[in-house]
Amino acid sequence: MRSTTKVRHKSGYYHSCNIQGLAIIPLCLSGLRANIPHIISEIYIVANSTDGIVQEFCHKNKLQFIEEREILGYGPKEIDLKIGPDLKDRSGWLFQQLLKLSGRIGSSDHYITIDADHVLLRPHTFITADGNSVFYQSYEHHLPYYDNIRRLIGFDPIGRLSYVSHKMVFKRGNVSNLHRLIETSNPGKSWDQAIIDSVDRNEISGFSEFELYGNFVPENQKICLPTLNHHLSPASATSLDAIKSRYGHFFRSVTFPDYKS
Repeated sequence: MRSTTKVRHKSGYYHSCNIQGLAIIPLCLSGLRANIPHIISEIYIVANSTDGIVQEFCHKNKLQFIEEREILGYGPKEIDLKIGPDLKDRSGWLFQQLLKLSGRIGSSDHYITIDADHVLLRPHTFITADGNSVFYQSYEHHLPYYDNIRRLIGFDPIGRLSYVSHKMVFKRGNVSNLHRLIETSNPGKSWDQAIIDSVDRNEISGFSEFELYGNFVPENQKICLPTLNHHLSPASATSLDAIKSRYGHFFRSVTFPDYKS
């Protein structure tokens, strides 16, 4: 199976690029190269072109850099998503989800997205021999995500586990079908505008691309496994071998979250 892999770099409107971030991205890349058994045609890093450090990193590591505004024709500022009484800016948070759902990067039938602070420690199959998608599920279960899906496409999500797990495989055919369903359910709006308009402005996290897509994929086209992920401090990022030796017996992956914005 051939796939395109997109690494979403958390920079600019999402998280500032810093020394810790640059230390973790190589771990993310090493983890996916060592633990994804599928043929990877290209690896893309999507970020703001003003972040020269990221472009230099891509050049040195032979990665494809994609300017984020080129994908949808706009950036976070145009979304202008302000949440709650203090008007917290969540434009970048929503924008990166729309990028994943766009299906506009690469040309493979499948593409995998993975957060740049997420490191795979064990082999991860994302596409079975018969073409089914493999999703890794967590216990996140955030009710506003499911309320949004009902508003957006009138679909009642089922299942006790969450599709939010820092990574996901997308099948372009399914992505196109989802776009059509969203637009049919929201006449006169493009799929991305319909999503933007559907977000509850009183809920700090009111939309999930992973929950939407994972629940949309028919049951006979997917296999679900526990994600078995562990959060670590960015300061503890060392080598992949060291992290795997310490945590690989218990977890499939680790994440180095940095909640600065």
